[in-house]
Amino acid sequence: MSLILNQGSKPEGLSVKTDGFGPQVVYLGDYEITLEDFLSAVIYVLGNTDLVPKDPRLSFLEKIKAMKQVAGYNKGKKRLSL
Repeated sequence: MSLILNQGSKPEGLSVKTDGFGPQVVYLGDYEITLEDFLSAVIYVLGNTDLVPKDPRLSFLEKIKAMKQVAGYNKGKKRLSL
């Protein structure tokens, strides 16, 4: 299953998906990046510029803080969920 980005991304309909088997990979459109590089990009985007009024990064940070470990999709595994 993929997430289709439709909030102003170009090209429209850019997809994001992950591969949970073996070393984790994030697919962003036609690009394949490691989970570590993806997380580095998230940290860069969150901290690279000053905050503005009603900055969406603040609500994103609150969502991340609220995530909990729950039963995974596979027996004996866990995942993160809001």
